[in-house]
Amino acid sequence: MRITKKLLTRLEGEVQLKLVWDEGKIKDAFVIVPHFRGFEKVLEGKPYLDALVITPRVCGICGHAHLIASAKAIEEVCRKAGIEFYLTEKAKTFREITLLLEILQNHVKWFYLYFFPDFFKYVGVKDEDYRPFVGKRWSEAIKASNLITKALATLAGQWPHNSYAVPGGITSDLFPAELVRASSLIKEFVKFLEERVFGISLRELLNCKTKRFLEHLRGDAKLFLEKALENGLDRAGRSYANFLTGGSVEPLIKPCVKKEKTCKFHPEWIEEKEDFSYFGKNGYTWSKAPRYRGLPYETGPLPRQYFARNPRVLYLYRNFKDSLITRVYARLEELAIFSLLVLEKVESLDLFQKSWIRPPVNTKELSGRGYGIVEAARGTLIHEVEIEKGVIKRYNIITPTAWNLGPRDEKFLGVAEKALIGLESEELAYLVLRGFDVCSVCTAH
Repeated sequence: MRITKKLLTRLEGEVQLKLVWDEGKIKDAFVIVPHFRGFEKVLEGKPYLDALVITPRVCGICGHAHLIASAKAIEEVCRKAGIEFYLTEKAKTFREITLLLEILQNHVKWFYLYFFPDFFKYVGVKDEDYRPFVGKRWSEAIKASNLITKALATLAGQWPHNSYAVPGGITSDLFPAELVRASSLIKEFVKFLEERVFGISLRELLNCKTKRFLEHLRGDAKLFLEKALENGLDRAGRSYANFLTGGSVEPLIKPCVKKEKTCKFHPEWIEEKEDFSYFGKNGYTWSKAPRYRGLPYETGPLPRQYFARNPRVLYLYRNFKDSLITRVYARLEELAIFSLLVLEKVESLDLFQKSWIRPPVNTKELSGRGYGIVEAARGTLIHEVEIEKGVIKRYNIITPTAWNLGPRDEKFLGVAEKALIGLESEELAYLVLRGFDVCSVCTAH
């Protein structure tokens, strides 16, 4: 028996992977987030509106998701307190647009900058076009992601760490020229997806309802699937196949959970266990272990596309279960699906509607507790706030990577830890872990 440790970089933050080996296979695995940041503690005692400025700083990639989750949590407190207000369709749609754009800029960077270099190394492909920092495809991916970043900044005023979402709506009042610019940038991004990622038009891809989509697929998505199948990645990385999606992506995805069958999601059934985090007695990581009705659940693109009944992802899932190949391809599918969806939403915005309707609330008297739940790039993000006379008494954040990369409890390994058991090489273990889209700064918020 031997033990290996490695610090994974080239991701958002740092994660250490500790592996216990027996007879050439991984017998046990520990996913370790080695740093602590303390955003929840920082928020305690602050006026509740300060959360709208502080929480987007939790992550440099998914700040919009944290902002909107925070705003929604405060709005729920207001509604529970009997304060009547509503969001216009313009405000709702605008929030959906920025969330989708944030997912798109993350997914394309993750695939080309974080996943593909390790994937090519593992499958033995050497291609200068994909070489980190200097390769043509690497450069194109950065430019493509920047198109979405520019669209986000055009709509929301800046990127990252924006605070345009407030209880009652948004602070952005757009001119038609800004909407046209954002739409143009997204269309240019779609062109990159069609030429480089999928090799066919996105609508042609989404019209493929059977396994024949494999015959039509081209580009880097095809390259990934071919090399993954050749190297047995359809069997690697399987975990519990318990899926959770707590937010919604209108009109495609609703809150659901799946163990043996699909059921409605109830946030009050979540518990965070601490025995194996540094908050508890046997800690080895700063992440807590979220559990839904006592069980570990995976969140992210694979659960979202499973619940959306995406026929191409379902074909892979039926054949390869929750393996690395299914998990990665589900994230690529979201590039296609969400790009077209966000264009529809941009074109549907009614700029003559109000952006913000002020909630009739005395900020110094507001008290109560509320949840804000959204779908971020890596999965379900939950903010829970408890306010007492206008001041934050308690703030709790449950991030997607806490679900996926969180530690074990007294009965179950974490989701990613489970996916590593039985693998026969360190390189494959690192690749499987990257397949969850690692973000340690959110995990150890």
